[in-house]
Amino acid sequence: MEVTILDLPAFKVRGRKWEGKYEEVPVLKEVIKKVENEKEEIKPVDPEFQWGLSIHTVENGFVHFSGFEVDLGLSQAVYEEMSVPPHTYLNVHHPKGRDIGETYAAIYQWFREGNGEPYLEPGTKYFDGLPLKFEKYPVDRDFEDPHFDIYIPIKA
Repeated sequence: MEVTILDLPAFKVRGRKWEGKYEEVPVLKEVIKKVENEKEEIKPVDPEFQWGLSIHTVENGFVHFSGFEVDLGLSQAVYEEMSVPPHTYLNVHHPKGRDIGETYAAIYQWFREGNGEPYLEPGTKYFDGLPLKFEKYPVDRDFEDPHFDIYIPIKA
């Protein structure tokens, strides 16, 4: 696994929010597909990539925001928006043909080896060792065997 540490500027994602338990993830997949079909209405700055922002503040589940990056200065009332501040990230590419669990296990191991610490929002209770997981998918991905980039906010 090749790890890159990089800084990303602030960005805003417009789309739909889902909150649920792990066993409800099939419903989440439908939300993700719906957002992809709404791409033209969302007016992304880069229509080739869809974001999945997971925040693990739900016991045995998580909050997920699926959407496209949009202009920071524009708002739209029809869809939900999530603003992400500038941050330092661990970045890993998950390749097609590899089990997603293996990729995340390697990321957990990277942290266990003392290479860095995941960022934690002060005063927030998390239910996962990787509390914030941001994934950036090409829109032409295979839903059954996706390839995508993973961004984990880390303490700088």
